[in-house]
Amino acid sequence: MFGMSILRTLNKWKKAMIIIATATVLFGCGEREENEVVTEADNSSVSTETSTEDILQVNTESVAETEEEWQGSEDLEEENQNDNEYKLPDWEQYEDQMNEEDKKDFQEYLAVLDNKESFLSFEWDGEKNRTFNEYLESIESKSEPDIEGVTLVDLDDQNGKELVLHIYEGGGNYLILTRDDEKFYGTSMGARCFEELQKDGKYLGAGGAGDAYYYTMKIDSNGVEEIPIGELHGEEKTDGSYGDRLEVNGEVIEDAQKWIEENYSDPVDWIPTDTGE
Repeated sequence: MFGMSILRTLNKWKKAMIIIATATVLFGCGEREENEVVTEADNSSVSTETSTEDILQVNTESVAETEEEWQGSEDLEEENQNDNEYKLPDWEQYEDQMNEEDKKDFQEYLAVLDNKESFLSFEWDGEKNRTFNEYLESIESKSEPDIEGVTLVDLDDQNGKELVLHIYEGGGNYLILTRDDEKFYGTSMGARCFEELQKDGKYLGAGGAGDAYYYTMKIDSNGVEEIPIGELHGEEKTDGSYGDRLEVNGEVIEDAQKWIEENYSDPVDWIPTDTGE
């Protein structure tokens, strides 16, 4: 978009220079010197008229070409702007289903959701300032984002509750936003890396067949840290049978199923998007 603005400015200058050049040919750049001798007046007059007509024709064509380029640049700029516009949901539909405490937190995040403020996004290849629309563009969202649900949860016992949006686009993503020092920060997690989110902030990370990884997260102005608390793997027992081996904070848990039930049985309440169906 910045490049389009530069091109449009250059086109305006180009058009202005053409007009100035045309005026110079027609009206001259100044008075003749007193001692200048003019000869073959008739022939010069005919030659000048012919040259002027040719120049006017060339300059008229150049102006037309410039106007076409200018219009094309404006059309492309408008097209790019339209590509970045999204039909966002009515955020009040989520507020209406929140208690007063969550509603107050959610209203603070509206500055980001309404694209009035950007957030510093912690990503695998570095930090980037993004608006909400720019985030949607980065996950190749449709013009009307498919937001599955919204929830508020305190992931790390600091800076109040984080806002989490579950968005289907890009293979499934969770946008996690937080506040720190009166600024907004965030990160995006793939669907397989942020499952079974609990009210105390624990979640299930990605794992292969028979494997599971359990985490909590810390997110603030310093960045994002995933803190592993346990991992589960299928293994063959000494008697030849197969079972699960769960290790939590370096300690083997004999009854894996009991630990999972005690720690992953209180999921967050997702507020679904009202599709009107």
